Amino acid sequence: MYSFQLENFEKWMAGLAPRINSVVTNNTLTIPAHLGSGNIVAHNVNSQLSYAVMNFKLNSDLELHREPGNAGFVISFNMVEVQKEILVGHRQQMITDKRPFRNDIFLTDNRDSTYLRISAGSNVRRLLIFCSHELAMQYLPGEIFDKLSVFARENSLVENPLFINLSHRTMLKELFEMKESDPLSPIRMLSGIIHLIEKFLHSFLRQEQTALPRTVKKNDLESMQHVEQILSSRLEGFPSLESLAHEVFMSTSKLKNLFKQVYGHTLYDYYNKSRLQRAKELLITGQCSIKQAGGEIGFSNLSHFAKAFRKEFGILPRDLVKGR
Repeated sequence: MYSFQLENFEKWMAGLAPRINSVVTNNTLTIPAHLGSGNIVAHNVNSQLSYAVMNFKLNSDLELHREPGNAGFVISFNMVEVQKEILVGHRQQMITDKRPFRNDIFLTDNRDSTYLRISAGSNVRRLLIFCSHELAMQYLPGEIFDKLSVFARENSLVENPLFINLSHRTMLKELFEMKESDPLSPIRMLSGIIHLIEKFLHSFLRQEQTALPRTVKKNDLESMQHVEQILSSRLEGFPSLESLAHEVFMSTSKLKNLFKQVYGHTLYDYYNKSRLQRAKELLITGQCSIKQAGGEIGFSNLSHFAKAFRKEFGILPRDLVKGR
């Protein structure tokens, strides 16, 4: 259990370290073996903007209690594989969430208390960003700042989420897998975080315009999130519509319509974009050949893979490899 007032994430991590019998080295806190594995990286960009990147597996329950602090927004990007359950509290509301995956984004006001308990065995990937109200007011029109303020204070951490979509997932994956030995990692990290803040604001404004949570039921939103997780992880072959509909106990027509409404793509388009992005990552990092990358995501015909790749990214796989 770690109770804290959030001023910035470097100070937050420094306070967490002795609680878990660890130390901070080069802005990195390593999780001790008896509690799990992995680490937390935290940086203060300046006095008004800071972030923490969590990437670890838990061997014991983790409880975090944020007490009311200075005026500011906290954005949380969550990609958590839940072993048992997550208990979430916000402004006196406490909810138990037993979904196997949490792939969502939340905005809270740092002046409100929050509580989070994640059960042992869970794999935790989270990006948390603190931005002071003063900094936000410098860059946001007054009307948008006011809407964000209301949303942050009234938003339920379960009832009104914004979902991690394909573009979020790709950028978050790069942050979570960034090498500490890379001398440019702080610059790459900051660039990625700024882009994610921008994408969050676009998602927020889109939700404001479409009133999505009021037109799609909570259970249906959770079902679409489950389907999105399947499409993003099962890249070797597109699962049948019938099997996906069976997973979420709905008709194929309802599934197709709801998924397009929530994520803005058809089921197959989303799956195809996900697997091609995976192939691009494999080629950029040099993990495999072009043929192997195509085979990894289900293409047995190399020319078909090259054609699909060029259509998605505007470049052939061989040209990407040459420029690596």
